[in-house]
Amino acid sequence: MSKLARDIIHWGKLLFERRLISGWGGNLSCRVGKNQFLITAQHAPLGFLTPKDLVRINAGGKALRKDERASSETPMHLAVYAGTGAQAIVHVHPPMVVAFSLTHDSFVPVSFEEKYTVGQVPIIRQDTPTVTQPEKVIEELKYHRVVIIKGHGTVAIGENLQEAFLLTDLLEESVHCRFFQERVSATTEVPKGTGRRQLAGSSRHSQRYALFSREHMQALVDSANQDLQFRSDGVETDLTTSLTLFLDEAEDAWTVKFVDGVISELKHDDSGDFMITGKAEWWNAVFSNRIDPFLATQQGKLKLKRGEMAQLSRWYKPFQRAFAIWQTIAVQ
Repeated sequence: MSKLARDIIHWGKLLFERRLISGWGGNLSCRVGKNQFLITAQHAPLGFLTPKDLVRINAGGKALRKDERASSETPMHLAVYAGTGAQAIVHVHPPMVVAFSLTHDSFVPVSFEEKYTVGQVPIIRQDTPTVTQPEKVIEELKYHRVVIIKGHGTVAIGENLQEAFLLTDLLEESVHCRFFQERVSATTEVPKGTGRRQLAGSSRHSQRYALFSREHMQALVDSANQDLQFRSDGVETDLTTSLTLFLDEAEDAWTVKFVDGVISELKHDDSGDFMITGKAEWWNAVFSNRIDPFLATQQGKLKLKRGEMAQLSRWYKPFQRAFAIWQTIAVQ
């Protein structure tokens, strides 16, 4: 039995023991070389897999052995592999996540650790027993390593099955915490039908700016300095530093200087104490609120090229507020 086969059997059992799956639900797969994949068979119980429950398929979804039948979700798995950098996929039906998805449009974690690791998770509408239209799943997996399919389950991707398992497990635990929060404190309850936090007194700016233009950067500065919450958080955490935002394709850099919780200077250079770099695709995703900037950095979509994340994290609160404001400024 190959190592990959042992891995699938191992993680299938843990998914069952963690009650992330029951009965014959769910399916796992991993990449084998460039054009082949190992996936669980149809009606295979993840908690009790044997080597006979694993099917090797080619890039077209055809089993290499004629007497084997791959999971009915094989087309979705193959589409995800083709559209992302995934090396492994966990698709299961965590009960709390499924219940939560029925009354919400997205999920925002409660704890800082969950926000940093999982981030806001989109909930995708689904009207069929299997994922027959995986395009939306693939689109969201470009920005999030785990997504929720409404009333159905989760799809998590990773460099290996362990990573995809941990994301799935953490999401279920995060939803558990969220249910507990909503039950014990009505004042923090998120209204039915939404999982997005609303910024008090803010709305999406009607004017659109060219990404990384001077006008765009100045709008970021002005919006932060006019926000009482950002300034209060900045004073509370003694926000005094400088941060460079770098656009890879244009090799364009802007540095924002913070003094006592206020942005005191904007410079068109790369002189910041901290530097975050990334391609236009990911900066657009951040400024369009498709992905949290800390999560994008943790996932490697944006890169912290100067400074240490542990140091930057001391100002997590004001920076989180600043990016939340900046995401209301529309980019072209």
